[in-house]
Formats: sequence, C-alpha cells, structure tokens
Amino acid sequence: MSLPRVAAALLCFVVAAAASARAADPIVIRFSHVVGENTPKGIGAEMFKQRVEERLAGKVEVVVYPRSQKFNDDGALLALLFGDIEMAAPSLAKFRRYAPVLQVFDLPFLFKDVDQVHRFQQSEIGQQLLQTMLPVGILGLAYWDNGMRVVSANKPVRVPKDADGLVFRIEPSAVFLEQWARVGAVGIPMPFKRVTDAIREGLVKAQENAWSNIYSRKIHTHHRYFTEINHTFLGYMVVTNQDFWESLPEDIRSALEAILAEVTVEVNRLAGEQADGDRRKVMETGTVEIISPSAEEIALWRDALMPVWKQFEPDIGKEVIEAAVAAAATK
Repeated sequence: MSLPRVAAALLCFVVAAAASARAADPIVIRFSHVVGENTPKGIGAEMFKQRVEERLAGKVEVVVYPRSQKFNDDGALLALLFGDIEMAAPSLAKFRRYAPVLQVFDLPFLFKDVDQVHRFQQSEIGQQLLQTMLPVGILGLAYWDNGMRVVSANKPVRVPKDADGLVFRIEPSAVFLEQWARVGAVGIPMPFKRVTDAIREGLVKAQENAWSNIYSRKIHTHHRYFTEINHTFLGYMVVTNQDFWESLPEDIRSALEAILAEVTVEVNRLAGEQADGDRRKVMETGTVEIISPSAEEIALWRDALMPVWKQFEPDIGKEVIEAAVAAAATK
C-alpha cells in the first residue's frame, strides 16, 4: 500500500475511533441546589444521582452541587437557560419572574398543611403549573417538599403586633415583602446561604423557614423563640432546560422520569419525617422555646396577612387561587 493510502487509512481509523469514543461518553447532568446534603432536597439530589448511575451506568452521569457551590437559586435558573447546568430545584418562591402564577404557593394561609399542598399539586391545575415556564424554556419535572414555615427571633412573635419593627430575612418574593409590611415588619430578600451570617451580624432580627433548614443552618443557635405559625409552605420545583430534556434519547428520558418519580415519593416522605425529627432536635437543645399559637392567635395572623390574596389575584389568577382552595378542602 502506498504511503498516501496508509496515511488516509490511518486518518480514517483515528476519526472513527474518536467518533466512537464520543458516542460512548455519558450524558452529564449537573444538578445545582442551595441547601445542605442532609436536608430533604440534598438527600433527594444524591438519591437521584445514585439511582441514575446504577440503572443507566455508562450512559448518564449526575454531578450534584449542594450548598450554592455552583449557583444560588436565581443564578441556577439563568445557568439552566444558558446550558451551564441541566437540573435545579429552587424554592417555589424563586419562579415569580418567569411565571407570576406560581406565586400562588407564596400566599399566606392558603394551605393548612402539606397534605393540602399535595392535593393541589396533584390536581389538574397543579400539574399544569409545571408547564407554565415553557415560554422561556424551563420545564418543571416534579414538586419536592420541605415543610411549613415557622418564624424565629430573639423575642416571642406570638401575634402580629409582635412583628412590628422587626427586620426579617425573606426569600425574594413580592408576596412575602407585602405580608410582612402589613404587620409593620421589614422584609430583606437574601440568599439562603447568608441567613446565619446575617442573623449573627445583626443585619436581620427574624426569619421564616422550615425545620430542616433551621436545623441544617443552625439558626436555632442564634434565635431563642420559634413560633409555629405555619402560614406558608416551603417547597421546591425540580426543573430542567426544555431543549436539553427533549433532546435526550427517548429511552434515557423515560428512565430519568421514572427514577425522578420514585425519588420524589421518597423525598416527600422524608421531608415529613425530617420536619418532625429536626424540630425535636432543636427542642432538645434546651436553649429555645417553641411557641404554638392558639386558634385565636392564628386567627389574628390570618386577618392580618390574608388581604394579600386580593392584591396578587391579578398576577396569579382568580381561577388558580380558587382551584387551590378547592383542592385543599377536598378529602
């Protein structure tokens, strides 16, 4: 064989080998979130990684970035759109700029407990809400729980007048800003990773969160009083880039959806257990007081905060709020 033919054959071999290697490379899914690995969301992300890499070994690899190692929630959504990550699970409060209707989950006293939240999320409209960000390229895949929010401070916050003058760390939410303004408090939107430092440095005097986040960030070591108003639900939506998801081979996508469905059941079960467990751990320190408001005190909170429903009804949609109320009331 002549030298040119040998060179040509060798080049073809190298190109074919490179193409084969590329074809064998696994699909990489980068999953970013902001909480600790020991929270329901953190455990869920690791569980998703483990099951995917067991069942789709060599085909899909999942890289998890917890504790805002890669992005905070707002940054994660932009990164998702630009292809810098493939999955995220931001708090439901983070989606308002992409779909104002999702502010329904921020409304105070819309849901009494997590079971009511589930009934709405599993309803026809609740499932449709997963699709509301498709116009900007974000696809909702699942809802994950954390728990109902409690309020903490270094003074008892038992009734609305107790919040007057307090500076609260809140998630970036127009609803949350307005609800606390109605009782004379000031809401300061702030990334979750800054909460403990902000309390320690005196930048904020109060905050609202679910028990697993309170325990994982050691908020109970800085605040003495925790009031179980349970006024709003803290949950997450697992999201992906629509183009990325639809570009996956059908068998891979179906397998990922099945795994995510399994993990979602486990995360939501775990969230309930961990809420109880972390609440107990906080209480057992002996350094905090957990306040359970009476029915009369909760009524005062409802009267003070629920007027925000009407204010945000144009953005959310009356029919969505009514569907949430109806689903929550269904047994």
